[in-house]
Amino acid sequence: MIPEPFRAEPLGKHHDRAAFSCGVTELDTYLQRYVGRNQRRNLIRRFVLIKPDELQRIVGCSTLSNATAIRDHDEDAPLMSPYPEIPALPIGRLAVDRSVQGKGWGRRLLMHALERAARLSKESASALGLVDPVDVRAATFYARYGFRPLASDRRMYLPMKDIRATFADAR
Repeated sequence: MIPEPFRAEPLGKHHDRAAFSCGVTELDTYLQRYVGRNQRRNLIRRFVLIKPDELQRIVGCSTLSNATAIRDHDEDAPLMSPYPEIPALPIGRLAVDRSVQGKGWGRRLLMHALERAARLSKESASALGLVDPVDVRAATFYARYGFRPLASDRRMYLPMKDIRATFADAR
């Protein structure tokens, strides 16, 4: 099933955070209570997906920030680097409202975040896209799009060169 049209934009005060529910208490609580404070402190940038006919209703959300990942020392290292830490762009707290789950909105939300990450990596070095799955179901979702476990912790990665290649024709 092809998802309905959507609009992606930065989270604003006019968006109805209280009505959002993805079914994962940790993610719902973060959106409803803590995201505003973290944005004001420049710790994250929160983006939301909304339906054009329901401009205040959030149907999906994710964050972008900056981080580093500890270099893996195995044969499948995401980047051969002389440095112990690798610049990365985390896509965090990706969630889709229960009312639209199973209809392709999670894929759209992830693709929006990855496309934004690809653009940002051209101006600020990032070798990896990172995700931190909240549970096994989320890890399975990310694995379908090529994310692999990072040996140094529970996060998963996708090389930024692969992300940029995915969106190279879109420009």
